[in-house]
Amino acid sequence: MAELVAYSGNDPQKRWRRTLPAAPITLGRKAELSAWDVPWDRQISGRHATLTWTDGQLLVRKEARAINRIYFGGMPADEFTMVVGDQFVIGNTTFALQDDAPSTPSEMPAPQLELTCTRQELDQVKYVDADERIEVLSALPGMIRYSPSDEDFEKRVLEALLQGIPRADAAAVVCIEPDADGKEHIVLRRQLRRDGLPTEVQFSRRLITNAIRRRRQSVLHCWGNDQGADSSVSFTVNMSFNWAICAPLPDEPAPDWGLYVTGRNREDITRLTTQDRQKNDLKFAELVGDIFGSLRQVRDLQKRRTTLERFLSRPVLAALAERDIDEVLRPKQTEVTVLMCDLRGSCRIAEDADRELPEIWKRVSEALCIMTTNIIDKDGVIGDFQGDAAMGFWGWPLDSAGQVEQAARAALGIRRDFQRAAQQPGHPLHGFSCGIGIAHGTAVAGRLGTPDQFKVGVFGPVVNLASRLESLTKFFKVSILLDENAARVLDSARHAHWSRCRRLATLRPYGMSRTVQVCELLPPAVEPGTMHERDRRDYEAALDAFLAGRWSDAQALLERLSQDGPSEVLQAFMARHQHKPPAGWDGVMILDAK
Repeated sequence: MAELVAYSGNDPQKRWRRTLPAAPITLGRKAELSAWDVPWDRQISGRHATLTWTDGQLLVRKEARAINRIYFGGMPADEFTMVVGDQFVIGNTTFALQDDAPSTPSEMPAPQLELTCTRQELDQVKYVDADERIEVLSALPGMIRYSPSDEDFEKRVLEALLQGIPRADAAAVVCIEPDADGKEHIVLRRQLRRDGLPTEVQFSRRLITNAIRRRRQSVLHCWGNDQGADSSVSFTVNMSFNWAICAPLPDEPAPDWGLYVTGRNREDITRLTTQDRQKNDLKFAELVGDIFGSLRQVRDLQKRRTTLERFLSRPVLAALAERDIDEVLRPKQTEVTVLMCDLRGSCRIAEDADRELPEIWKRVSEALCIMTTNIIDKDGVIGDFQGDAAMGFWGWPLDSAGQVEQAARAALGIRRDFQRAAQQPGHPLHGFSCGIGIAHGTAVAGRLGTPDQFKVGVFGPVVNLASRLESLTKFFKVSILLDENAARVLDSARHAHWSRCRRLATLRPYGMSRTVQVCELLPPAVEPGTMHERDRRDYEAALDAFLAGRWSDAQALLERLSQDGPSEVLQAFMARHQHKPPAGWDGVMILDAK
């Protein structure tokens, strides 16, 4: 049988090793999956893939409802077959297929020769075959730069090691990691034999620990030759290799990594010419380790940038790339447009199905994905998440004359995506809806928080107003509400082909002293399922009569509009006042609750 190893970074709590049964199993993030649950990675769906082990191969099929892709060989794949030594990636977790009894680094005898040199000493070593080795080193950055995956990246490094050290027979990428119990062990991340055989190479735990942990520099061990008289001869006669080099890598982005290269030497290790060649090999291994370590840091930065791209818009990323990051992130007062979007229905469903919270979270994640995708696609910045709500804003780090239009287009995109999903019976968001509030005004935007902990966000009354408008969408039973500043920008003929605004009311929200003119953002009248232009005009005429105190005229116009939330709000307000404006009526509806 074979085993599947799951791990994410160096955290021992984010790792397990399971024997694959003969029957198919489901891999995902659900407690009911027992041994095959991956609880630490939120990018893995509740039921993400089906695994079937048969005839020495593992068939992996992505579940239809799984959200994120599976990467195999650096490419997305919905179905593939893998063998021992292969791996695939979902989110931030790697799944590696290994033998159920993999070899572990052995406790070899003390080496007959241990050779290590300081960096200054290695600088004095002259290559005896400089042209060939320099050719390998010069090609290494280019080979690695175009590696699509970590697996290919590490394989190319090992190929370079074997090419630059002709007497080497095998090479590996190794690291020291703690397991779930805190016990440290050697992990053979990748290995490559010159003969191409899949057999695992015997490694020295002593050498790896000595180079990576104790000396923090490259070390070479030799265990004698076939004819030696050392006490280790009986051991080395049965060894595939009798010399090895371990070169530690820089601690960033992950500590305790190294390169390991090994082979079999049949010459007398005490000969000077042999030791000169060993120093050459030691220097070459260390140089490859330096280049590999630097490129690992670059790839890690690229991965971090890819992660940032999920939260920051193109203008922000461009500004961060072109200008000093502290200057870009420094908080400043500016004109911003804030969009607050909240999922409707998640609380009720969660209360009704406490045992299905992972499934509810899957739906919430799908909803947040719709929100963030539309915000970022319209060059917005993701400012915050609050449970099942997301906040985006425009106008920072670069001023944008079209920020209100961008926010409105993002809101309409979110509305359309939710409506489309709600109409699909099998979709995770079937039956869900959303509420969106948009406000435009002055705020402080940038890096907010303390020197130790901060986030990119926006602060000011405009944020509170956007949140209050989002809440009022439930009161008016509409999808998108605007404040008067945003509505004023959009109320232009040049925007009529993609959006419309409907004035709904002038009110004073509960807990606020400010009077707000609330408007609804609507798609164009030609879009199916939206309000007819005639009805929009009838409502605004009714609103004018309502504000002026001509409530009988307003009532007559509102009765033409059936199943319209704002019309019902105005009629209910007039009914509470016996259809007569109260004394001192100024057109402002004062709300006594949120």
